[in-house]
Amino acid sequence: MEGAMSRRDTEAALELVGDAAAPAEEARALPFAAYTDARLYALEVERVFHGDWVAVCAEAALADPGDYLAFDIGGEPLALIRGADGELRALSNVCRHRGTLMLEPGVDCLERGTITCPYHAWSYSDSGAFRGAPYTHGLSIEGEAHSLPAFRIEVWMGVVFVCLSADAPPLAERLAGIAPHLAEFDMESFASPGPLVAPEIWAANWKLVVENGMESYHLFKVHEKTLEEVTPTRGAYYLEGSAPWALTGGEIVQGEGGLVGKLLSSLFGGGTGGDHYVLVSIPPSFVGVATQDSWDWIIAHPVSPTSTRVFQGTLMRSAPDQVTQAISDGYATAFLEEDRAICERAQTGMAARFSRGGRLVPLERVVVDFHHYLAWRLLGQTPAARYVEGKA
Repeated sequence: MEGAMSRRDTEAALELVGDAAAPAEEARALPFAAYTDARLYALEVERVFHGDWVAVCAEAALADPGDYLAFDIGGEPLALIRGADGELRALSNVCRHRGTLMLEPGVDCLERGTITCPYHAWSYSDSGAFRGAPYTHGLSIEGEAHSLPAFRIEVWMGVVFVCLSADAPPLAERLAGIAPHLAEFDMESFASPGPLVAPEIWAANWKLVVENGMESYHLFKVHEKTLEEVTPTRGAYYLEGSAPWALTGGEIVQGEGGLVGKLLSSLFGGGTGGDHYVLVSIPPSFVGVATQDSWDWIIAHPVSPTSTRVFQGTLMRSAPDQVTQAISDGYATAFLEEDRAICERAQTGMAARFSRGGRLVPLERVVVDFHHYLAWRLLGQTPAARYVEGKA
């Protein structure tokens, strides 16, 4: 990717995010070409998704030996596998023989704890160790040299993050300041995962998906009959953040309008007295919402300059009954479909060449933090000090 680009192409791509580090008082939307340019996308894959911690799924969703999720991060095929020893590992999902993809993308369970290549039946254990190859006619194949590469994993608040780089600092260090803001929700008690469902492909650049997920400015318009009735834009506020992570929040009110609003109100506030939420943004891939009732998130993985694989996940205190599950499903369907539609519509607008993005308003300060993240990862600019609302 990056290595194959000329210096001129690299410089042209980085010009698109040249103003990403502007302070909040001067911040503007990124140039529209930043959401379509193939050269910038290649740099993002290399410097962001192949160089930083990327969220994947709930650890508890892969609970039994052999359970796995096969996926890719910026085109790099991987598999999260629960080993017979109880350990969760991130392994390469390509055969060490001739590079064939071994496990089909999605969720499944290994047969007898073995990964077998569908091409020539080379096999590996659930820890990635080479087990053998048929019809070698006496040729000795060195096991250690042919085992599957393994990658770093950290679990934070029940969510698995994977890092393809050996150089990135530990995730726990980076996120240390978040925990006090979530203490009231007793995050450790969220231990029951929703089902791992197939991700959706949205026809929008990954940055559009993440920016939309983290800001509450659009709720009153895009989610007028759904989320706005329960978590209104007027009740949204900024808490604390900078490039590595940012926190916002908002009030939860009793929805009185449509059916979906009432269902969401029941999910977010019913029975526990929850009256607010905290939204956690961890670039490049994770946006989560903590309430008294659940810990929900979306995760964005890039597919191309104009498409993104979007995962949805949840953790609850206990396995939901059918009614609660129906509420949750209604939430995901109504809310995410509205987000998908607006992201795809915005992506269409990114083709414009005779216009430019405007000023970001105070409710979009979290988007400013995200742009600072891009400047950090793509341009090597030191992140600004953490901003705390009311303490500037």
